[in-house]
Amino acid sequence: MNSFKSKEKAEKNFKNIKAAVKGLYEILDLSLSEDDFYYEAGKDNITAIYKNLIELLLNEYGLRQLLKKIQNSEVDLNIVLNEYLANA
Repeated sequence: MNSFKSKEKAEKNFKNIKAAVKGLYEILDLSLSEDDFYYEAGKDNITAIYKNLIELLLNEYGLRQLLKKIQNSEVDLNIVLNEYLANA
């Protein structure tokens, strides 16, 4: 894949991640009261995921090392979030 296509794909992936994070916030807003513990916990976790993703992307050397570990199957990518994902 050429570098222009790679850049385009990366930008699209990042936009999709931002949209997913926004969607999760919207689900929290629709489902729970802002005073609810689970609302705050969910919001904190979504924020932490997003901030850590940004930091990972900005850490070019660390990201390259992580990608090498993923390619060598040294990092477990299987995160079961619920029964739906487990059976998909």
